[in-house]
Amino acid sequence: MTTAQPTVPDGMRADVELAQRGRSEMQFLQAMRAGLRPVQARLRTRLEEGSALSSGTEDIARLRAEVDEELAQDADPGLIGAALRWNRSVLTPRAIDAFDERAEDLTSKATAPAAGDITDRGDEAVPRYWRYEFHGTTGGWDGHEHMGFIHHELVYRYLLVPSFPGDIFGQRAAVARLAPRQDYADICDLGCGTGQFTMKLAQTYPEARITGVDLSTSELRYAQRRAAEAGLEWDLHRAPAEDTGLPSEGFDLVASFILLHEMPPHAIRGVFAEALRLLRPGGDLVFSDVAPYRLRSPYQAWYDDWDAENGHEPWWRTAATIDLAEVAREAGFTDVRQEALGKESYPWVTLARKPEQERE
Repeated sequence: MTTAQPTVPDGMRADVELAQRGRSEMQFLQAMRAGLRPVQARLRTRLEEGSALSSGTEDIARLRAEVDEELAQDADPGLIGAALRWNRSVLTPRAIDAFDERAEDLTSKATAPAAGDITDRGDEAVPRYWRYEFHGTTGGWDGHEHMGFIHHELVYRYLLVPSFPGDIFGQRAAVARLAPRQDYADICDLGCGTGQFTMKLAQTYPEARITGVDLSTSELRYAQRRAAEAGLEWDLHRAPAEDTGLPSEGFDLVASFILLHEMPPHAIRGVFAEALRLLRPGGDLVFSDVAPYRLRSPYQAWYDDWDAENGHEPWWRTAATIDLAEVAREAGFTDVRQEALGKESYPWVTLARKPEQERE
């Protein structure tokens, strides 16, 4: 008996066929996460009926300590944490194995056709934090020649889309539409990855020239493939978002989707400074990222922080506690405002404008 393929979400390929073993392993990992939901719900009920969440979200370290004390004799957090850590540790290797089983067929779908070159600033420009295996992605985003395809078409399809509380691709479209103008000529997407947000920017502003920046060669290659299949041409650059090497004042919109929580504080500030440099006077910034703890419910703030600790997210707490509006002002932006687009304030979007004249 064959198992039905999962529904193909918007923005993903419909013609990705895995061998039975690879498909079964990916579906097992998906089912394992789904199986944790009753345990997670039980844990949430216990916490919300207790007193540990009463201190609120202003001091996340205190909240974590009080919850830890209340759950000291509870086996559920250990069970959930161990299961999620194991799931994440085997996810990338299993996805790579699934790809390699069908490599003869899938390589052609993962490889960009003849297209423009990807500009590369070289390894000397790669920051130290990039070596971290974000999300437990074994080997990092370039741990396989076709990691861009593997991540976008396998990990997203089998794990993230089914388990994520929201429309992953719809959220990107909503953030793209949030930019205040309709007549952008030159747009830069920082941390573009495989082009998920880039594609939404291109669809929202079809007359604009699109530039994508990322540190992963394999992700950029698959972004290149996806753009070509859509009849689009993007200028793609391998470089850190805080030091792109692109010309100053070359863009009228600089945007990013869920990039900042993967960066240490100095790099976050560097990205805002770089965005200001890249923008023409009067140009706009639209950065979305994780929701601040202060806007989450006490349980959700606790779970975000706990899950980040158990999920290879070393700078999540920084992104969820730093005042990005103030960072934007310090960088030189004006007209700074922030907006929540979804449930529990996610995505959380910071919008700002480069002054028509530089401050002296």
